[in-house]
Amino acid sequence: MFKRVLLLLWRQWLVWRGAHLAASARVNPSVSAVPAALQLGEHARLYWGGEVLTHGAGRLVLGAHSHIAPHFYCLIGDNRLQIGERVAIGPRCMLFCHSNAIPADVTATAFVDCHSDADIRIGNNVFIGAGVIVLPGAVIGDNVVVAAGSVVKGELEPGGLYAGQPARKVKALC
Repeated sequence: MFKRVLLLLWRQWLVWRGAHLAASARVNPSVSAVPAALQLGEHARLYWGGEVLTHGAGRLVLGAHSHIAPHFYCLIGDNRLQIGERVAIGPRCMLFCHSNAIPADVTATAFVDCHSDADIRIGNNVFIGAGVIVLPGAVIGDNVVVAAGSVVKGELEPGGLYAGQPARKVKALC
């Protein structure tokens, strides 16, 4: 009973601070996030031990019946991380909308001064295995499986199984 009351108070605090949570959405109290940066659909879940780092207009949108498993890391910055419906993201995944990049002229520009910023879009009915890294600008189509430990950059076409660093299509699913 006491735990339930605490979770309800946590939820009310998130909404009061600007989170947009569907009635059945849940955010574990151990998740570190700016509440105003969260938008969760029906039955969406952010499990324990995760971080959502945003600033400015940065936003995490998690569709209905989707979840991100424990110990996730989302570096969104001023970008948008859009996750569709019925998406399962495994534990210890890292999603980077903002990251350091290789400068055009490595002798003239310091690495710390060069950044890559781009939204990440993940379609519907997607499974992302444990420990996957998703880089800025990645687009993952509908009905995709990404194998554990893969690195996603660029676009993954709908209906495929992808694996590797960088992730490449291994097999068609549809």
